[in-house]
Amino acid sequence: MRVALVPFGSRGDVQPFLALGSALRARGHEVDLVTSGDFQELADEAGLNLEPTPVSTGSFFEIPEVVESLRQSPSVLRMTRRLPGTSAEAYASLLERIDAACSNADFTVNAVFTKGISVGRPERPWCGTSWWPVTSTRAFPAFGAPELPLGGLYHRFTHLVSGELEWAKTRRMVNGFRAHRGLDPLGLRSPYRALGGREPMLYPFSPSIIPPPADWPRNCHVTGYWFWKRDWQPPPELVDFLADEPNPLVATFGSTWPVHHEELTRAALIAAAERTGKRIIVVGGREEPLREGDLQIAEADYEWLFPQASAVIHNGGYGTMAEVLRAGVPQVVVPTFADHPFWAAKAHRLGVAAEPIPFASMRIDQVVRGVEEAVGSAAMAARAALVGSRVRADRGAERACEVIEDHFERHLSGS
Repeated sequence: MRVALVPFGSRGDVQPFLALGSALRARGHEVDLVTSGDFQELADEAGLNLEPTPVSTGSFFEIPEVVESLRQSPSVLRMTRRLPGTSAEAYASLLERIDAACSNADFTVNAVFTKGISVGRPERPWCGTSWWPVTSTRAFPAFGAPELPLGGLYHRFTHLVSGELEWAKTRRMVNGFRAHRGLDPLGLRSPYRALGGREPMLYPFSPSIIPPPADWPRNCHVTGYWFWKRDWQPPPELVDFLADEPNPLVATFGSTWPVHHEELTRAALIAAAERTGKRIIVVGGREEPLREGDLQIAEADYEWLFPQASAVIHNGGYGTMAEVLRAGVPQVVVPTFADHPFWAAKAHRLGVAAEPIPFASMRIDQVVRGVEEAVGSAAMAARAALVGSRVRADRGAERACEVIEDHFERHLSGS
């Protein structure tokens, strides 16, 4: 079987697909990674064939309009409106290019923003993925909806509204793509609402973090996180640092470093390190002086680094959150936008993180208090270690492979 993986976004959105692609290759399948050419080096490292799309997504947060938008409001819709080439016509054209790159695939695995190609090519078996729950349930409200004590009917209503709003934003774009393929336009009812019924819906997070609700369709699968096992060697300066400081603070804001007011962020990190008597490792960001004895590195394998931290300070993105949860260490989250507040709140309720610190109103004293709690709370450390052991026990990528293979076989048999 030849599988096309179609992520869209920054490195945190692409790296789980590297894990899935590696697992599929290990099971004897051919894999194409259809995404921005920015990720050629990572695709090569994972041994995957990259089919580049014409949009550069690896540097979203370096676009001045995007930075300005996120500093004003953590709205995904507002941010995407600032991106170049995001008209309905441009998006339909992008789907055409992505579809062409997937032309040799037997099966397509789509991310949130690329499901349209499969809606426009119904003959090819496919599945969807999402970093947060989007399937309707009575158990909890839709992503982004307020958590009100109104019960299951309210929760169902929020999912209905959320799904239709998403479809209203993308219907014209998807229908533009369908028109290119000679297909009739789709109506007002969102086809995405059926995901998890006939086509599988893969949720690559741990059931110990979000247990699958009993009322989800049979083809919704909470697989566990998809972790990429890298062949990565730490630089000598990092090894030497950890020999002297075995439990440092680690801070990373991933792709969103350019959005942060780095002077304020660095001042907060240094103040927290001084208060707790820790040295600090900063991963990414501009190369600017820290305290003497601290360390900044361009990137790191989080599986290797995070378990050695006394606490991790980060932005709450899906990928980084997964790695901190797996490491089993306390955390302090400064959510920036999109799913960051969702995961930050989830980690706090789990008892593995201090209270979230909203990016737009972050103060130095808030970061200091959060780090003091994360470093000093024995209860948080114990809870983080327990959650970490459960996350590490999942077979996330392997379980996703099993779902994909089973669905493909059923498609071939016509069942």
